[in-house]
Amino acid sequence: MKRRKTNQSGYIMRHRGWWVLRYRERVGVGGEMKTVQRARRLAPIDATHKTRASVRQLAQDAMEPLNKNAASPLTVTTLGDFCERVYLPFVQEHKRPSTQRGYKQMWNEYLKSRCAASWLREIKTCNIQSWLEEIAKEHGLSKTTLCHIKHFLSGIFRYAAQQDYFDSGRANPVQLAAIPASAPRGSEGSAYSLEEISLMLRVLPEPAATIVATAAYTGLRRGELRGLVWEAYTPAADEDSLGCVFVTRSVWRSFIGEPKTQKSKAPVPVIPQLADRLAAHRSTCGNSTAGPIFANTLGKPLALDWLYQTQMKDVLRRAGVTWTGWHAFRRGLASNLNRLGVDDSIIQGILRHSTVSVTQNHYIKTARPDTIAAMRKLSDALLCSPCAPTEVSKTPQVVN
Repeated sequence: MKRRKTNQSGYIMRHRGWWVLRYRERVGVGGEMKTVQRARRLAPIDATHKTRASVRQLAQDAMEPLNKNAASPLTVTTLGDFCERVYLPFVQEHKRPSTQRGYKQMWNEYLKSRCAASWLREIKTCNIQSWLEEIAKEHGLSKTTLCHIKHFLSGIFRYAAQQDYFDSGRANPVQLAAIPASAPRGSEGSAYSLEEISLMLRVLPEPAATIVATAAYTGLRRGELRGLVWEAYTPAADEDSLGCVFVTRSVWRSFIGEPKTQKSKAPVPVIPQLADRLAAHRSTCGNSTAGPIFANTLGKPLALDWLYQTQMKDVLRRAGVTWTGWHAFRRGLASNLNRLGVDDSIIQGILRHSTVSVTQNHYIKTARPDTIAAMRKLSDALLCSPCAPTEVSKTPQVVN
């Protein structure tokens, strides 16, 4: 087929009902300079675009950034190359091990096969939207998981712009993409009630009971619970004060690191009921003054999933307690304090959240006491009102 060369070193040709621009470009795939052949659709062959001349301006516009050398060839690469060669190593260096693992899983399971070959600088919001809809349809993921995938993609483009792999003058293409409405909602996080916690403490053996009490009465995250050390625990000085435990580290699998956020590095009050249990636990540990508060036989942080499987699972099942995970103790503390009338901002401080909205939206699982009181007032007012209906008529009324 005869091809006509444009003034900008590209070729306009017909291909399956489209006018297509073919050209060569210097790129940096794998960190090495290469010349690759590229093709870009310009317009469908229709009444408006009958001839090559009708799409020549479109071709010139497409070639202009390349001819002006707007981007260094080494920064012209695919999404897959950038993610695996640049972004994931950055994550490996700067993010927590659990975050690293989650990002790699999302990339390998949901994104790599469908978008790795896409050229990073050419990706638009419509592409992101298409990927999210495909993932939702193929894997049946919840809105919560899709939000995590969207957040991961947004981080890729933000870092790409910072490193000049993506035009910083363009908006992040992920921002305007929407989570598919057809995706199911994620399950609401569970929260243990005071009654459930009391039952657990009655039936569980040690040290499981003390660990449960610590989780329930401090609201520590699982990694923070494993990371507790005796050096960070200060018992109460007298009967009128409370002890406190300082959150200084977090343990995920065999990795010991910092707590989740800077705000998480804060003292957490220890109520007397928990202090008594910790004192008894300390005594059984030989009155230790250093090292993990909850340790295995090797003196390492105790694996909580192993503890549940070996000491807790069968006991709780026989007691009729439904186990919904360690994080439910953290939600439970927020919900139980709210149930007792504690202000949400105080609960935020105890859980060491960055904003009170996080506490309210994701951790408090009960109706606010003031809203319950308000509805009771409404009910009482209706009962006292002379206009209050005494019964509901079952006979349909006829309106003329």
